[in-house]
Amino acid sequence: MSHITTLALKYILLERYIFRYNATYKLTKQTRKTMKTNKLDKTLIDNFYNKIQTKEFDEIFAISYPIAIIQKVIFSRGETFLKENYGLLNSEVDVLSLLYTNNKALTPTQLYDLTIFSSGGMTKVLKRLEDRGLIHREAKQNDKRCVLVSLSQKGKELVKTSLDAVSKECYSYFKALKKDEQKTLATLLKKVLDSL
Repeated sequence: MSHITTLALKYILLERYIFRYNATYKLTKQTRKTMKTNKLDKTLIDNFYNKIQTKEFDEIFAISYPIAIIQKVIFSRGETFLKENYGLLNSEVDVLSLLYTNNKALTPTQLYDLTIFSSGGMTKVLKRLEDRGLIHREAKQNDKRCVLVSLSQKGKELVKTSLDAVSKECYSYFKALKKDEQKTLATLLKKVLDSL
């Protein structure tokens, strides 16, 4: 995977906090258009940074608040893109991505430990993915009560294709940064993640 794909994958996997169960979720043309063209109000952004400079807000908000806003934008636009182009919900991409990056079968418990889903929520996601032929669920040989989840060939191809495509979408969010700045940002974010 390219550096940008890896960076996008980190954002996709680590910045999820909304789980959508409705597999038939549809967006109107107007909603899609708004999400694609909607820009953040520069005045509001300037006002926020002015408050930081006047010390009315703690300086840590100059880091945490922008990350929260960036996450919301990436999440909502990514969700629209994946649903429209691949019929996938973000929750489904999370599971497919975890299986792909771990390169081995995982138990449902491991999957919901690595995400924020409940076990019931994970069961629904796995059922949808299995119905589409994207994953296999098999009982462990030495313990029939334990189920292992793995990617099918179709699932591997779809996750690679969809992540490559969404990474190109994500690239535009970071076009204000030069290549070396993007690498620095990725390194700094990893440091923060490692400390959590």
